[in-house]
Amino acid sequence: MPAMQNIGEVLGGRKCLGRAPRTSAEMDALIREGIPVDCASRVQASLALPDQNFADFLAVGTRTLLRMRQGNKRLSMAAGDRLFRLARLLSLATEVLESPRAARDWLSAPQPGLGGMRPLDLMLTEAGCHEVEQLLGRIEYGVLA
Repeated sequence: MPAMQNIGEVLGGRKCLGRAPRTSAEMDALIREGIPVDCASRVQASLALPDQNFADFLAVGTRTLLRMRQGNKRLSMAAGDRLFRLARLLSLATEVLESPRAARDWLSAPQPGLGGMRPLDLMLTEAGCHEVEQLLGRIEYGVLA
């Protein structure tokens, strides 16, 4: 699992979050307070996701996402938790594949180790995220994926 500092950087770091979480408890507190929507936009840009797909990840409507951006609001705890999950896997993929671009490309492409599914499509649920995480672990340790 990637270090909490790395996940925090994917979310925009101290500049976006207001502080740099070092532990799961500190990240939990940020999620409960509401992660700034600017941090969500940073993750969306890193993955090059259109608004509709990104709104699906946060389990909000596209219009809701646009309203949150206009008001520079904070995410609900549920949306923040989903954003954290996405940032955690993006951080892990970047660590395993050794570059942000390689991670983005891998997450967006069908993977034989996932039955031909795209990791991003599976990452809408915790169970799907677990499958993606398991595959990244196999890749990291050189186990046939």
